[in-house]
Amino acid sequence: MIDSLSVNSMRSLAGFEQKFGPGITVVYGPNGCGKTTILEAIHLLAQGFSFRAKDLKEAVTWKCDEMMLRGHFEDGGVERNRGIRVHRRGAEVRENGESLKSIAGLFGSCPAVIMQPSDIELLRGAPDVRRHWLDEILCYRSATNAAVLRRYKRVLQQRNQWLKQYKKASLDRRSGNAAVDVVGGEELFKVLTEQLIDLGAKLWFARLSLTTEMSPIITGYYRKLSGGVDEITCAYKSSILKELDALDGAELLDGYDLETSAGTVADATSEVVAGSQDAVASEEDLRAAFARKLAGLEFVEKLQGVTMAGPHRDDLALCIGGYEMRSVGSQGQCRSAALAMRFAAVDVASRYLSKPILLLDDIFAELDVNRRNAVATLIREKKCQVIIATPQKEDLPFEADAEIKL
Repeated sequence: MIDSLSVNSMRSLAGFEQKFGPGITVVYGPNGCGKTTILEAIHLLAQGFSFRAKDLKEAVTWKCDEMMLRGHFEDGGVERNRGIRVHRRGAEVRENGESLKSIAGLFGSCPAVIMQPSDIELLRGAPDVRRHWLDEILCYRSATNAAVLRRYKRVLQQRNQWLKQYKKASLDRRSGNAAVDVVGGEELFKVLTEQLIDLGAKLWFARLSLTTEMSPIITGYYRKLSGGVDEITCAYKSSILKELDALDGAELLDGYDLETSAGTVADATSEVVAGSQDAVASEEDLRAAFARKLAGLEFVEKLQGVTMAGPHRDDLALCIGGYEMRSVGSQGQCRSAALAMRFAAVDVASRYLSKPILLLDDIFAELDVNRRNAVATLIREKKCQVIIATPQKEDLPFEADAEIKL
């Protein structure tokens, strides 16, 4: 939990200092006063990234040179004093007086889960939104997963650079221009491909295992939030499943299949992904399938200049009645599913790290009475430290333990 927070020159906040206790704290006040910024500051200090800005310089108050954040966290007797200074040249990060290489180094010891109206993008948004959510939770499970993810992204970037150079050199030769040889040649491409296959198999195995664990949790929370009116299923979508002879019924789950196979998709995905741990393919199976896939795509990849298969192109499908919710789900259904995904993240963080800080950004305004009450009940059951931002505290479906008025 977070005990204290100091914010200076972050968006509309300047000279903000506050103590926090356990239980539920409500932060209320008019729009634009900095309620969400408080949640963002806590999330940044806890998770090592902002849920609002990709570039932290965007969060620095207009016409200010730098932004300063400080927070004191305590969990199980372990204390962490964290500080972040963002300026024009970059960012400086410290924990317990020691400098860290990057803000990302804060991740993994003080988890925080954010719930906000824009979470509907977890259902309606592009696949990269769901991949980011999945990978964040994946890193809760172990530091090894985080390392594999970082290495995969680095190798993927290097392989794409090689393919881009190869494509340019090929075009230059066809047009009669002098072509520059690709750095490293085919030998480097072979090495990068082997590394990508190995890391991709590890990442797939971890994601499939996580999806197997989380699928029943998500469906269970959705059932509670929807009052049992309808059911959803979760499936990990990857073209690599088509390559796996060991997985009975595992076929290429592209958008066409999911939209047209209402009856078979839910059955196949629950068997392959959302079933028992035994349903998860081995790393060796995944490695062999990925190798075959890339071998078949090599000619096209060199023409296109980009890696066309791998975990970076996968998706998580949440289906209702056999159809993807992003296409057929109502606003209420999608919001319930998004909340279910966030509560599932709370469970995973609690199991592998510690109880997370639960940050709620005005999530009740979009919910009907039944869903509001269901969310309030789940929040109380989690017994996490909860910090809620809302324009009017009277709108909350429960009493808070502490109040902060801005």
